[in-house]
Amino acid sequence: MTGLASAQNAPAGGVQLPADYFGRFGSTQLVASNTEGFGVRFLPLPLKADLRLTLVKAPTYTDYGLSAQLGSLYAAAGVFYNVPRAELTSAPASGLQWSGVVQGGASHSRFSVGYATQVDGGKVRFLNNVGVAQQGGVTAPYTQSEVSAAYGRTFDRVNTAVYSTARMYAFPVQGKAQGSLDVTLALNAPLAQGLTLDASHFERFTVGEVAIPDFGLGRYESSAATLTYRVPGQEGFGVGALRSRTSRDWTNRVTTTDGDLLLNVGLPVLLGGSVGYEWHDAAPTANRWRFGVSTMPR
Repeated sequence: MTGLASAQNAPAGGVQLPADYFGRFGSTQLVASNTEGFGVRFLPLPLKADLRLTLVKAPTYTDYGLSAQLGSLYAAAGVFYNVPRAELTSAPASGLQWSGVVQGGASHSRFSVGYATQVDGGKVRFLNNVGVAQQGGVTAPYTQSEVSAAYGRTFDRVNTAVYSTARMYAFPVQGKAQGSLDVTLALNAPLAQGLTLDASHFERFTVGEVAIPDFGLGRYESSAATLTYRVPGQEGFGVGALRSRTSRDWTNRVTTTDGDLLLNVGLPVLLGGSVGYEWHDAAPTANRWRFGVSTMPR
């Protein structure tokens, strides 16, 4: 990033920026779309603590609030998708876990405590929580048990990975339980100089029922593929990358495809325009063009 590295530790308008400040922009989401609204999610504030601002006005909801990630501690407060929410969660990869979430409207609130362990060099993680949740007129003690695993393998220069999570929610007072299994297959393949393919497929299987509706999961299947061409040797202003994104929601029978022209404009991220289309198999009248602004980490 031309000129940015040397500015990371220099005062900016009298403010001393954190050493990792510009690196935080990798997870920032700029929203400027005829379908998703306008605003920004997870914009890092120039503070030592990793505090993020979200402000989005969309056709059917408004987001505004602050969130922070301090090591394994996550905090958030605001209104998200028209739901008031306050959360404080400590979720280290292993060790004591605890969480408190209070939400308004028809959404649930919950408090839980548990413990997580890892084996096989962190490739397998076990999590067990106990808690109590409330939604509508139902208050339900519950247990949550999860086993997640991740394995990867490289074939020549093609990277492949399998991610899976098996979970069980049990509600002893109501006599209900639900089990689910998530499986994701992922592939990353360099096709030529600067040209990369990323593809994934997700499957979720469920059985049983829950006492808290927000905890309920259903059968789901989706696929996605992204083809990215990064312009070699692009350091100054100009075209930084071209990207094509396609996704298929097999469960709801919706397909989207988008093309992005991403420019290097001296920011911590590439920034550009996006044009796409959305197909609804079951409701062709809902088909629509998609226009927006897209970003990608440099």
